[in-house]
Amino acid sequence: MPPPSEAALRYAIIDRCLTNPYKPYPTMDDLKWAIERELKTSVSTATIQKDIAQMKSGEDVGGYSAPIKFKKSVNGYYYDLETFPDFTIRSSGLNEKEIEAIELAAGVLQHFKGIKVNDTFNQAIDKLLSSVDIKKTNQEKKLTNAIQPEETTYMRGMEQFETFVNSIKKRIPVSFIHYSYDKKLFKAINIHPYLMKESNKRWYLVGYSEEHKEVRYFGLDRIYDPILIEKKFIENEGADLRTLFDNKIGLNTIHDKEIETPEEVLLWVSQTMANYIKSMPLHKSQTITEFGGYGELHVSLNLVPTYELVALILSYGKHMELIKPKWLRKEVEKELERSVGRYKKTKRND
Repeated sequence: MPPPSEAALRYAIIDRCLTNPYKPYPTMDDLKWAIERELKTSVSTATIQKDIAQMKSGEDVGGYSAPIKFKKSVNGYYYDLETFPDFTIRSSGLNEKEIEAIELAAGVLQHFKGIKVNDTFNQAIDKLLSSVDIKKTNQEKKLTNAIQPEETTYMRGMEQFETFVNSIKKRIPVSFIHYSYDKKLFKAINIHPYLMKESNKRWYLVGYSEEHKEVRYFGLDRIYDPILIEKKFIENEGADLRTLFDNKIGLNTIHDKEIETPEEVLLWVSQTMANYIKSMPLHKSQTITEFGGYGELHVSLNLVPTYELVALILSYGKHMELIKPKWLRKEVEKELERSVGRYKKTKRND
């Protein structure tokens, strides 16, 4: 397994200290000082000792087989360059496990070429595949196909993906025309974009909307003619973007945005689906509140009700029932009545 990112940074600093010709035989204090100065964080002697041990370990366990020695007379560390001339971890190639991990990651990335973000993105994936020599014989291609996520399909608006990413990176506001599916209206929007968010296979641009005077999100499939505008960028101050959507399934709230308050959603789950729901929770807030006598469950969620939540509940059919809140149960009942009425009213010829 490749080392964690912070550990990898410490390894690189230790390596530079050991290959510095102007200060040979760095002591433990030298290593500690160099790491703390560059990473701007405290580090213990025990951690550095573990780092050195890991660097000395073999490639099969994520190490570098580094020939690190300790010289008692100067109380310092050094590379045994007599046995391993010019050794440095910077010259060490990827080990087999690291190459295998990159091959698997590249195989997953290959599925994203279908979204046609831009030519540079697709070229980068091809270059990565070529670099790790993933295009091999049919027998060797088994590793590439070892992971097969759902195919990413193209949706309208993805051709503007690069424009929005650049506006986020460079902190440049964007103006575009937004079409509301519900109201069937076009409206001009100026947004100061903060992030791109994927939900239920759709992409959304999230940022401060001048029209709404708050952070809003807009589906890329409903955005037309976006342009970057010369205007002072409004920085995000109030919204925690890391947790902005944590209390939802999907993005489209049933009520007005002003009353987005999480509430308990209690569900009955049949015995047939019980193990599926336990093994893959519907939401991170999920708790099992009751076990039925025949293996059925009562599942509690704490979130903001959304249209995507209703669709999810309905997708389980007879195996899931919404118990509360009562107002949402009524919405689900209405939706079911409309569906049944549609089937009874409409007769199709086979």
